[in-house]
Amino acid sequence: MRIARFRTDEGVEANGVVDGDDVVELSGGPFTAIRHRLGDITLLPPIGTHAKIICVGFNYAPHARETGAELPTKPTLFTRFPDSVVGHGAPILHPADSDGFDWEGEVAVVIGRPARRVPPHRALDYVTGFTCFADNSVREWQQHSTQATAGKNWPATGSCGPWLVTPDEVGDGSDLKIRTLVNGTVVQEDTTANLTFPVAELIAYVSTFTPLSPGDVIATGTPAGIGHRKSPPHYLAAGDIVEVEVTGIGTLRNQVVEEPAP
Repeated sequence: MRIARFRTDEGVEANGVVDGDDVVELSGGPFTAIRHRLGDITLLPPIGTHAKIICVGFNYAPHARETGAELPTKPTLFTRFPDSVVGHGAPILHPADSDGFDWEGEVAVVIGRPARRVPPHRALDYVTGFTCFADNSVREWQQHSTQATAGKNWPATGSCGPWLVTPDEVGDGSDLKIRTLVNGTVVQEDTTANLTFPVAELIAYVSTFTPLSPGDVIATGTPAGIGHRKSPPHYLAAGDIVEVEVTGIGTLRNQVVEEPAP
């Protein structure tokens, strides 16, 4: 099942099941179901309105190596704020303060029910679905310290969507193929089978130190191929199209626009 969070032209926010080119609202009963054409609604990030967004760094060994980082023995975590993430089709903002805005495509898992101290063998019981995630980074600010927070939370720099897909369709997230494309060129490619810390382990680890609620998100990490480590470095510019493709889920697509001058 594909579940979308969306806003109508009237400004009403709702959740619905994607059925071909339509979204059927979940709030209605079988005789009152409201159908919306995908082209007539605005897709929102398929996460909770006040979600905890937990991101995992260096979770693909080739990416850790390209950054010069040691392979972690425990998950490397940082957080994003919900207002730093937009939905499929929305513009992502190139910060006026940066010349180092970079792409990072990821697979994200969305929590479906309250979770605390979940053992790995039960982790999938707490998953409502998987989605595409763009954890785009403002590299200069990310490198101000050993903490990534300052480079990860500029408004509308990341994205998530277009919808989430339930585990009955994509399984436990252990072998989802992911690609990131910039203007149609593949810049990152890998599979979650190569994650250092798989989805189940991440849920177990994170839920040990913080309660997870429905709509919370764990972004599982980005593969090798970031622009910052190319020679010479290659960063995003206004007009660029960033796409994150995940097999069995779909394609998250956003265009970069320049942030209005302060």
